[in-house]
Amino acid sequence: MKDFQLNLDGDSLNELFPFYILIDENLMIERVGNSIHKLLPELKGQSFPEHFTLLKPFIEKITKEHFVDFSNQSIVFAAKTNSEIIFRGQIRPQDRGFLFVGSPWLISMKETTRKKLSPNDFAPHDPLLDVLHILKNQEANNTELKELVIKVDEQSKQLTKDKEELNKLSLVASANKNGVVLTDTDGKILWGNTAFLKIIESDLKKTVGENILKIGPSKLSQKSEIETVIDGFKKGILFESENAYQNKNGQLSWYKTTKQPIRNETGAVIYYFAILEDVTTEKEREEQLLLLSSIAETNSNPIFISDKDGRIDWVNSSFLELTQYSLAEIIGQKPELLLYGSGTDPEMIRYLAEQMREGLPFDGEMIFYDKFQKKYWVRIQGKAIRDDNGDIKKYFTILADISFEKEFNQQLIESKNRLNAIIANLQTGIILEDENQKILLANKKFCELFGITPEPDAIKGLDSGLMARGTTSIFKNQNRYFKRVEEILQKKEMVIAEEIELTDGRFFERSFIPIANIDNQYSGHLWSYDDITIKKKYKESLEAEKEKYRNIIANMNMGLLEIDTNNVIQLANQSFSDMSGYSIPELIGQKVAELFRQNEALITEQKGDNTASSEVKVTVKSGEEKYWLVSGAANYNMNGELAGTIGIHLDITEQKKLALQKEDLLKKLERQNEYLNEYAQVVSHDLKSPLRSIHTLISWIKQDNDKELNSLSQEYIKLIESKVEKMDSLIQGILTYSKLDASKEFNELVNLNEVVQNCINIIHIPENVTVTVKDTLPTLEIDSFRMQQLFLNLLSNAVNYMDKEKGWVEIRCSESDTDYLISIQDNGQGIDPRYQSKIFDLFQSFAKVEKSTGIGLSIVKRIMDYYNGDIELESTLGVGTTFFIRLPKNHRKAYL
Repeated sequence: MKDFQLNLDGDSLNELFPFYILIDENLMIERVGNSIHKLLPELKGQSFPEHFTLLKPFIEKITKEHFVDFSNQSIVFAAKTNSEIIFRGQIRPQDRGFLFVGSPWLISMKETTRKKLSPNDFAPHDPLLDVLHILKNQEANNTELKELVIKVDEQSKQLTKDKEELNKLSLVASANKNGVVLTDTDGKILWGNTAFLKIIESDLKKTVGENILKIGPSKLSQKSEIETVIDGFKKGILFESENAYQNKNGQLSWYKTTKQPIRNETGAVIYYFAILEDVTTEKEREEQLLLLSSIAETNSNPIFISDKDGRIDWVNSSFLELTQYSLAEIIGQKPELLLYGSGTDPEMIRYLAEQMREGLPFDGEMIFYDKFQKKYWVRIQGKAIRDDNGDIKKYFTILADISFEKEFNQQLIESKNRLNAIIANLQTGIILEDENQKILLANKKFCELFGITPEPDAIKGLDSGLMARGTTSIFKNQNRYFKRVEEILQKKEMVIAEEIELTDGRFFERSFIPIANIDNQYSGHLWSYDDITIKKKYKESLEAEKEKYRNIIANMNMGLLEIDTNNVIQLANQSFSDMSGYSIPELIGQKVAELFRQNEALITEQKGDNTASSEVKVTVKSGEEKYWLVSGAANYNMNGELAGTIGIHLDITEQKKLALQKEDLLKKLERQNEYLNEYAQVVSHDLKSPLRSIHTLISWIKQDNDKELNSLSQEYIKLIESKVEKMDSLIQGILTYSKLDASKEFNELVNLNEVVQNCINIIHIPENVTVTVKDTLPTLEIDSFRMQQLFLNLLSNAVNYMDKEKGWVEIRCSESDTDYLISIQDNGQGIDPRYQSKIFDLFQSFAKVEKSTGIGLSIVKRIMDYYNGDIELESTLGVGTTFFIRLPKNHRKAYL
C-alpha cells in the first residue's frame, strides 16, 4: 500500500496543522502555516536547510535523502536566525515534496507569552505543548496495529470478490486487544470485534447497522460534524482522533481512533476500517509528565530530563540560568560534554556512569562548569524513569547549587583552625572546662604558668579541681584562693581581671567566663590567666615617674592643660595660669566652655588618636584678646581607653599681629597686580590701535603711489612696515609675558604630542627645514595655554634662526622617577657662549633677525619657573643648539 497522501488546501491545513511547512522536492519552502508565519514571517520561498538546523537526530547538512529516511519519525529542528525558536514533529512525503506537521518546543507558559503565541495559534487536537513528544512513545506500541491496518487495507480490495477472505480478516481482528470495527462509507457498522463491543458495552446484533459517529468514543454531537466526517469517508480521508469516553459505570477512558479507507480495484472507497486503542494509561502518564514539568519549571533548583542514552531532552529555566547555555545548545547533548571540567572528580564521574548504567538512583556532590568555564559546586540527585515493562525510558535529574555552602564550610574550617592556632599561641593561659570541671581544652601558656610538664593535649579529660589541689603550694594564701574558686563556680557569674599573688613573687590576673549552650543552659566555663608581674612593677615605677614629671610640668614655660572626656579641666600648670589670668584653683574642675566661652574648641578639637596643632583666638580673664598656638593629643588610661586630652599652649599674639600685617600687604599687592594686568591690557590695545592705523595708511600709500615712488622711497616704506610688525610682535610678547602669572590655571589632560603638532601647524616652516618628534611625549594634567606658549616659542626660535640649506629640528623625551626630560635640538646657527647666560632675560636678543623681540625665551623661562621646572641649553656656534626642559611629574598627575 502506498504512503498516505494528505491533500488539503491552505485553509484546511491551517485549521488542522497551524504549524505546518510545505517543502518541494528541492527543499524550498512553498507554504507555511499561519502560526509558523507569525514566528518566522520570512520563510516562504527560502531554502529549508539554510534556515533550520536539525537537532534530533543531529545532521549538519540536511539533504532530501534525510527527509525520506526520517519520514514518520519524530524530529527536532531550530531556526538559525533565532536559536530559541525550536520545532518538533514529523516529516511526511507528499507529491513532489514533503510536509512537516508539528508544534513549537516550549518549556514554560512564559515562553509562549514572550513569543506572542496564544491558544488560538494551536490546533484543536494539540491540547498540550509536549503532546507530539509523547505520541512518539505511543507509536512504538502501535506498530503492530498499523501493520494490521495496512494488512486490512490490502485485503479490502478482495472483500467484494472473496467473502471468505473477509471472514479470515474478521478472525484476525477479533483476536486483537484493540477495538476493531468495519463500516460502510456512510459510517454504518458492518462488524466489530469483541474488544470494540466491550468498549461500547453492547452486542454485535444491536451494534450492526448503527452509525459509528453516534455511539462509543467516536460519537459526534453536531449534525454538521457528522456530515463533514461522512463526506470525508466518501473521499477516502484518513482520520485520527483522541476522545474521552465515559461508560455506564461512570468510568472515564481515553481512546485513540484511526479510521482507514478500504478501496476496490478501481480505487473507490467501499469500506472504512477503524481501530480504537485504549490510551488511558498514556494519557495519565502524559498528565503526570505535564504535572512533573510544571513542578520542575517552577522549581528554583535546576532540573533536566535525559533519554536512556543520557542525551538531554528537557530542561527548566533554572538549569539554563545556572549553566548559561541556551536551549538550542543543550537539547540533544550529553551533560558530561558541557558541564564537566578539569576540577570535576573522576571518581564521581565513574560513580554516576555506573549508577546510570545499572539504572540505580544516584546522589553526590561535584564540580560543574558553566558555558564560560566558571566553576561551581552542585549536589546532584537523579533516578531512572521506567515503562510498564521495567525498561529505562528517561532519567530525571535535579541539581542544587551549593557553591556558597561549600565556601562557607571551608571558611568555617579555616576559622576553626585559625582560632585553635590563636588559642594555642596566646600569651594568656587558657583552660576550658565542662560543667563537671573536666578539662576540654588548655593551651601551652597555661601549662607554663602553673609548671605543668605534660603537653596540653595530655591533660584533656582530667579533673581540674584535683589538678589544682596538687599545685596548692604555689599560691601565697592557699585557703583564700580555693575558697574564692568555689565561690565563683557556685555563682557562675563573670569575673574579670581578679588579681592573685603567688609564693614566688609573681602576680596573675584571673578571669572567669561561664558558657551556655543553645538552650541557654550552663554547660561549662573558661578560665584565663595573665602574668602581670612586670606590669605591676611597671605601674609602681610609673607612679614615681609621674611624680617627677609633675614637677617638670609645673615649671615649664608653655601652658599645659589636661581635660577629661567631658571637657572638665583636670590639670593646669603655672604657665597656663599666667597666660589665661586664672589661678590654678580657679581652673581645676571647671569646663573649658565656661571659662573660654568664645573658644569652646580650645582643647576639645584635639580629641582623637593623632596629635594636632591649631591657632585659636581666646579672651583671657582680663578681657584681652590673645592668640595661642595649641598642640593637643589624646590621653589614654592604663587600659588603653580614651581618658581625655592634653594640650600645650604657646602665646603667639605678637607673631600673629605681624602675620596679619603681612596678609594685608599681600592682599594689597594682589590688587595692584590686578590693576597692572588691566593696565597692560589697556596699554596693549591703545598701542596696537595706532600701529594698525599706520600699517593701513602705509598699505594705502603703496597702492595709490606704487608707480610714482622711487626705489629708495619703496625701501623706506618696507622698513616702516617691518618696524611696525616688530612693534606689534613686541607688544604681543609683553602682553603674553604679563598674562603668564596673572591668568588662571585651567588644568586638563593635555597630550603634548598634539600640542607640538598644533605649534608646527601654526609656525611657518620653510621647505628646507624638517621638524621631527623622535619619542612619544607624555599626557599631563596641566594648563594647555602655557604648554602651547612653551613649545611655540622654542620651535619658532629654532626655525627662524636656521641658516642651513637642510635644516632640522628634533624633539626627544625621556623620564626619571620624578621628572620628564624633553629636549629640542636644531642644527641652526647656534648661540655665542658670551650671551648664553643672558638669553632668558627679558628683551635680550643677540640674533641679527629683524623680527626678534627678545621676549620669547623669557616667556619659556617664566613658564618653567611656574611649574618648578628647569630649562638649560647647550649650543655651539655654527653647529646648533639644544634646549633641555625638566618638567616635574608631581606638579600634576601624568599619563604616558
